[in-house]
Amino acid sequence: MEVQVRRGDLADVDSLEPLWAGMVEQHREVAAAEWPVRAAADAWRIRQAEYRAWLADGSGTLFVAEPVGVVAPVGYAMLQVHAPGATWDLGAQVGEVESLAVAAAARGAGVGTALLAACRAELSSRGIVYWSVAVVEANRGAVRLYEREGFRAYYRLLLGEVER
Repeated sequence: MEVQVRRGDLADVDSLEPLWAGMVEQHREVAAAEWPVRAAADAWRIRQAEYRAWLADGSGTLFVAEPVGVVAPVGYAMLQVHAPGATWDLGAQVGEVESLAVAAAARGAGVGTALLAACRAELSSRGIVYWSVAVVEANRGAVRLYEREGFRAYYRLLLGEVER
């Protein structure tokens, strides 16, 4: 599938809901046996507000992937730029891929790779050296994509229930 990736804006946010819902359902498929997953609509209300805030304050950059000649997103990436943690000497700012969602029918067709290339180019143009992404460990396809793009484990987040 040949796609074009363009910079998105606040006007694009509402059109991303089906892609977000698909990502939430993918999380449910790979991880719900171990971890609770919100209803997609509830998760969208939270994430939509975050996207709007990040785009409004300039810390977020949205990229939208559409098939050539079609105005309908098949994927998107939300990139956020912020200061790194106090411990690591990673420069004044780092990039973080907050979300990368690709329609189920378009997975494996290079859409995620194209979106990550747009994110990488944006960060490079700003002189940012490091970027990160959080991925559900059980989502092996996503892990492989990120590893192909040069990401490697550097920090491990452990999650547990308070009452065991």
